[in-house]
Amino acid sequence: MPSQLKNPRDFATATPFLLAVLVLAAAARTGGAPCDKSDMAALLAVKSALGNPPALSGWNSTVDCCSWPYGISCDANSGRVTDLTVFGREISAPIPAAIANLTALRSINFAYNQLHGSIPAFLGPHELPDLTFLRLDGNRLTGPIPPTATVFNLLLVGNQLTGEIPDTFADAVFGDVELSDNQLTGDASMLFGAKKQLNALFLSRNRFRFDLGRVELPEAMDILEIDGNMVYGSIPAEAAARKWLSFNVSYNQLCGPIPQGKYTHRFGPKHFAGNKCLCGRPLAPCT
Repeated sequence: MPSQLKNPRDFATATPFLLAVLVLAAAARTGGAPCDKSDMAALLAVKSALGNPPALSGWNSTVDCCSWPYGISCDANSGRVTDLTVFGREISAPIPAAIANLTALRSINFAYNQLHGSIPAFLGPHELPDLTFLRLDGNRLTGPIPPTATVFNLLLVGNQLTGEIPDTFADAVFGDVELSDNQLTGDASMLFGAKKQLNALFLSRNRFRFDLGRVELPEAMDILEIDGNMVYGSIPAEAAARKWLSFNVSYNQLCGPIPQGKYTHRFGPKHFAGNKCLCGRPLAPCT
């Protein structure tokens, strides 16, 4: 299982949103509306389904859930639970079904536990309409990604997920998709597109196979990590003009010249190594 510090995103670019979520979730709220009663019942059911772990001992029915010391943030006006965090607690359980009753959730962070079983279909905007951040990386989840998981920030790194990317992802609006270190297969090219909002894509160390030379890089994209797959074709020429924060296409089946630009020059041979016939700086010259 990958450690938290091995998340492939650089801390300077990876953590601002996550840290904001954690801070909000950890802070005890003062004032505002009391916790919604149905949300409190759902949270207690979540705690029970997780095996009543010591880390959640502060989740107590005698205390307003918006004031619980860990894991919860609420909307001050409605008292609805908006953020749910159970991070790095080594909890072994399936994802609790009672989360589906927390219909005002904006973010869920269950990273770095030992959650097992499949990802439930309710973890998406169809049943949780305000959900924009879903982090389940570093668990033991299996099976396919459900077609309903079209969440703007989707982080599933380091599980045991299988199958292909759902067709629904082609028309979904994503900002950050992190699927590295799973056993996923098939065509991931539907995630690309010049007009898409996607700025970070992590597909490393799966079994994806598609023609990179035929995709259009999203205009906002500044992180592309697709190393360790079976991606073929060439690197798109527009890669030369991008202000890449991270770029790795190593250990695929790519060919042709590496686009030369100020920001592609920041990356050394290891970011391009192990391909079929890539050439040009920082690899050997093209002949």
